[in-house]
Amino acid sequence: MVAAAVVIASALMVTLAAQANATRQPCTSHPVVADVAVSPEIAPAVETVAKLFNDQRHLVTGHCAQVRITSAAPAAVAAQVDGQGPANSLPAVDAWVPDSSLWVDVARSFPMGAQLIQPTGLDVARSPLMIVMPALAAARVPAFGVSVGWSFLLPAADGGPPSSQHLRVDLPDPTQSAAGLATLVQINRLLGSGAAARTAFARFVFAAEVTAQFTGPQGLSPFVTLARPPLNGNPVTVTSEQAVLQYDRSHPGQPLAARYPWSPASALGSPELDYPYLLTASQPAQLAAVRAFGAVLGQSYAAGVVRFDGFRSGNGVADVAPSRYGLATQLLRLAPEAGASQAQTTLQAWQRVGANGADLALVDVSAPMAAPVGPGVTLEQELGQTAGLGLSLFPDNTNMGLWEFADKLSGSRPYRQIVPVGPLTGELGLISRRQELIEANAALKPLPHRAAALNSAILAGYKHMVASYRPKSSNAILVLTSGADNASDDISLSTLLSDLHQLYNPDRPVQIVIVVFSAHSDFAAMQQIASATAGSAYEITNPAQIGKVFFEAIARRICQSSCTGP
Repeated sequence: MVAAAVVIASALMVTLAAQANATRQPCTSHPVVADVAVSPEIAPAVETVAKLFNDQRHLVTGHCAQVRITSAAPAAVAAQVDGQGPANSLPAVDAWVPDSSLWVDVARSFPMGAQLIQPTGLDVARSPLMIVMPALAAARVPAFGVSVGWSFLLPAADGGPPSSQHLRVDLPDPTQSAAGLATLVQINRLLGSGAAARTAFARFVFAAEVTAQFTGPQGLSPFVTLARPPLNGNPVTVTSEQAVLQYDRSHPGQPLAARYPWSPASALGSPELDYPYLLTASQPAQLAAVRAFGAVLGQSYAAGVVRFDGFRSGNGVADVAPSRYGLATQLLRLAPEAGASQAQTTLQAWQRVGANGADLALVDVSAPMAAPVGPGVTLEQELGQTAGLGLSLFPDNTNMGLWEFADKLSGSRPYRQIVPVGPLTGELGLISRRQELIEANAALKPLPHRAAALNSAILAGYKHMVASYRPKSSNAILVLTSGADNASDDISLSTLLSDLHQLYNPDRPVQIVIVVFSAHSDFAAMQQIASATAGSAYEITNPAQIGKVFFEAIARRICQSSCTGP
């Protein structure tokens, strides 16, 4: 079949070229050259069509029209076209074939992109997305049966496979990959809206391994090696049908285990990479040239070329795949296209959840923390265990510091710095800051007869974080306390709230997150303090609850000041 396709395509090309030679007009020596940026995996097919177009000598404004194809990552072109990236990182782009219309939505969300990008309505090719595992790994994961849905990528707590199956989700970087961005859109559709959905989305973001390696047929080879000894892993990723077909052709003895995502709900089917043809030229001659090229891209010859490379043509027609690949027997249910703002909104949520953190932990060491909570266990010890568990959840891109607080702890000040705010991976002496925080936290002990000056300590910490605000980071104060505020000279709750309202800036937000360990606290006051900065307060009785608190707090980054509820 492949040989026959080559013969037919070659014969058609010769025929079209002969017809063009018979009818072409003389051209000047100064052709109009237009630059077309194309997603790398489809660039060879588009270059083949461009060769035919250039041989046909189309005339625009009295000159020959020529197109020059540049293979370029869609994310890089989008950043140049919408003005968010370097202006000269790529040649001038007069037309663009990204792998997905999702990039159009992202680029047109900025004024420059909205002005430059002109959709033509032409899709050069199509390729549905698939959930993929190496065959060795799929055999070890019973949940990867004859069909899978998007829930297969979720943590077990949110409906994913049991943790005992040791699944590793290798998610293509959503900021660089349409497959990764489309996956986020589908996960967002699956989870829905509301506080619980935001928390589940945060768990997914932290559980997934973001990668730029396993894209396209070439990237799938190292992906497959993860399932072999000595690693013996169970990786899963999302890639296009075209990448699967190309990989299987190159490895006929070991095809991938690939599934079209399926669900009874049509919205949760398989999204398609649609390879739209877009005009971005600002000069009339180049604009005429890329319009003429678009007409050729819409012809049957171009459709045959892209199908030969494993794509479906722009109208969705696929070539016949060998039966041994197992794709023909699967049910393909295409998901509806994402709305115009859905891609950008979902990408923004991803970026907010995974943003660098800048956090100052304030830990209560006042006398109430010596209260017993169990046989031989004090509130401070339970808090220390909770803080240790929490530290393990923060990613390496976090900046964190530690203060302890109680009344008149350092002269007249109700706090003392133990570890300055800095990168968790940074070195403090011979150990990392993360290890220093763990050891310092474990060494904290309640101070007998020392009252808590909770309000003053929170205000001092908040002022510190406002003054040292880190742009492009999620800035917060994490208060771990019994909730007692029994220092006679502490500032009042009303004074603290007034000062916080004055200090809070929604354009440079610093949130307060309070975790209270005592049922005897004035929890309503803690909620007021947190709400003054669009933060949140939690009352827990067991260190095991800290994971739930962590992800609920992280999830509030998505909605920021518009969050309602916990």
